[in-house]
Amino acid sequence: MTETAKTSMSANDVMSGRAWEDFCDRLKAQGAEVLREDVPGDPQNRAEGLRHLTRMLTYALQITVEHSDADRPVFHPHPGLSYKWGGDNPDNLYQHAAIEGSQTYRIRGRRQSELDFIIQASACGPMEAPGTGSRRGKEVLQFSELQSSDLEIGVDGDFEIWVGPERPPENPALPGERINWLPTHPDVGWINIRQYFHDWDRERPAEFFIEKVGGEGLSPEPLGPEKLADQIESAIEWVEHGMPYWTEWAQREHLGHPPNTSKRLPPVEDGVKLISYGCGRFDLEPGEAMIFECEVPKARYWHVALLNFWFETLDYMDHQSCLNGSQIQPDSDGRFRLVVSPTDPGVPNWLDSGGHLHGLTQYRWIWNEDEPEPVCRVVPLDRLREELPAETPFVTPEERRRTIRRRREHVLRRFHLC
Repeated sequence: MTETAKTSMSANDVMSGRAWEDFCDRLKAQGAEVLREDVPGDPQNRAEGLRHLTRMLTYALQITVEHSDADRPVFHPHPGLSYKWGGDNPDNLYQHAAIEGSQTYRIRGRRQSELDFIIQASACGPMEAPGTGSRRGKEVLQFSELQSSDLEIGVDGDFEIWVGPERPPENPALPGERINWLPTHPDVGWINIRQYFHDWDRERPAEFFIEKVGGEGLSPEPLGPEKLADQIESAIEWVEHGMPYWTEWAQREHLGHPPNTSKRLPPVEDGVKLISYGCGRFDLEPGEAMIFECEVPKARYWHVALLNFWFETLDYMDHQSCLNGSQIQPDSDGRFRLVVSPTDPGVPNWLDSGGHLHGLTQYRWIWNEDEPEPVCRVVPLDRLREELPAETPFVTPEERRRTIRRRREHVLRRFHLC
């Protein structure tokens, strides 16, 4: 990790220009993370590493400068399609809103055709979203969590959730009415939503709107140098933590065990309670593929995805770099077999490594009854058909292009970019 002299920025530093100079110097120093001797230095990984730094910065500025007002919170992508970090799920739309955990908020929403969603009230750890004010750098705290089945939702899909430290009073006109409440704590600094998508051809994202109770319609004060100083300090501090954090995570959790293997992770203490995670790596030579094989899990949702060294999911919009239980074609023996390769092998269950011969694998079983363990093996591409069941279909280049086109349409729609 690159050590950088850190001084808190002040209003005077903004006025003199010192804050900007310090910000730029600290950002420049983070380029050394991409040049470390213990990270891949080939042209693709070097380019992706520098792009990763720009993505970390983009995200940090979005969340601190643009979306840190806890009096006027807004749900925004976290991470987003163009600023990935932290091993995001390609089947998720993550949405984040900054709040003050001691205050009360109202979320109004409407279900669409998304598979499901999970809402959390959390404190801001050093590698989660930068906090606002005093909550920045708190220990991670997943204080409370709701999924859609916990909510009272109207027949039209509309719902309302009260967010705050105290349960809202009952409506005297409707005694015993079920109240949707997401409890908070003074250390809670944000609300995070994970929307899950399974059938990419059909599903549409739910809608969420949040406002602070008592602050409706109030305009903010003009931006001053003291506030901006705190925001850009928070942004660069997060980048300084994030670059080495995820590099070391990838080395420890993925590259720290044998190539072309996969393992189940213990429960992620700071993550969603419903998720069972697994990770691994692929390490190929030209002309090789890795077969990722597993019993079909008894799970409402499950997926397998590929990532690069920087712990970003590969491009899942224009490449078939991930597949979920709705998209994977299982075999008649109750197992599924995925083919990891940079070259299209002409099978439905191809995971496109996007030019990478070396990279990371990740899987999630959610709302699951079991936890089957995958097995992996490397085979020559020219003998791939001998290693797969005879029933494995062929996929033509034209069929693949139609699949990619449908993927692109869904992802753009999910992120409201179409």
